[in-house]
Amino acid sequence: MPWEPRLVGSTFDSSGRRHTAADLLGYAKATNIRVAVHASVERILLAPTSALSGSKQSAIGVVYRDRIGRYHHAMVRENGEVILSAGAIGTPQLLLLSGIGPRSYLSSWGIPVVHHLPYVGQFLYDNPRNGISIVSPIPLEHSLIQVVGITNLGAYIEAASNVIPFASPARSVFIRTPSSPLYLTVATLMEKIIGPLSSGSLQLASTDIKWHAQGWDVLRSRSMEEFKFREWFGGQDFRFVGPALPVNQSNDAQMAEFCHRTVSTIWHYHGGCIVGKVVDSDHQVLGIDALRVVDGSTFNVSPGTNPQATLMMLGRYIGIKITKERMR
Repeated sequence: MPWEPRLVGSTFDSSGRRHTAADLLGYAKATNIRVAVHASVERILLAPTSALSGSKQSAIGVVYRDRIGRYHHAMVRENGEVILSAGAIGTPQLLLLSGIGPRSYLSSWGIPVVHHLPYVGQFLYDNPRNGISIVSPIPLEHSLIQVVGITNLGAYIEAASNVIPFASPARSVFIRTPSSPLYLTVATLMEKIIGPLSSGSLQLASTDIKWHAQGWDVLRSRSMEEFKFREWFGGQDFRFVGPALPVNQSNDAQMAEFCHRTVSTIWHYHGGCIVGKVVDSDHQVLGIDALRVVDGSTFNVSPGTNPQATLMMLGRYIGIKITKERMR
């Protein structure tokens, strides 16, 4: 396939054109694939497995609703299977709604327990980041997030630049303010925190991910002299947009407090159906036949940056494995 995922997490062909994951369907065998649009899967259909198998239940299809709320069934064919790829939030949620999860938790919501699997929705991780934004004294081109370095510990350092309008301050009888906003070039440096050390869980009450930073997830930023402004008395310093870095960056307590105040998500949630707890090494759901999970919910550690390439390779790996299994 003449496509490559670049460091920004997008897929480009040899001509430099950007593509979405949906464009990969053009490489599929049209007679062997059917796509339902505006379809929302609500639960997995399960049935008792034959006596020849050690598992009690087997996935036989899914129930989904279309755009106007009508219900439909999508059933697997002979020797087929259901593959979940709804992500770190959608996949564990779908398992729980289908009666696969912790017995006591499912019972508390009145969901019939089909299979007790205690770690569904557990070990859910965010992909947090810390960053600083500064006004650049030199012209910069607009840039999407790019990886600019990887630390010895494996953390990814990324950068982006943009032109941002700043509104004029409130009018004063003493100062005449411009009528149009002031446009400034802002450069952002951020560190993707690998791991992280803390985790949360998914609950059917909401999709809110509860993540709490710990003291070891601490930003370490190195200054760049060329991005500093010259001060009146000969010194140089950054013009920060938002919270400024502590003056004493060797003070771990101050740096940790800065990180706790500025930590934010980069939206690459993972976990919730991790390998060894919810799925086996072949990504098959433990204790359920013909049900497999192939997405970021199986990760027990963040790749450190945009996981698109990792997920694409995971899909290819499992796809090849399934093909070989069916050829036996």
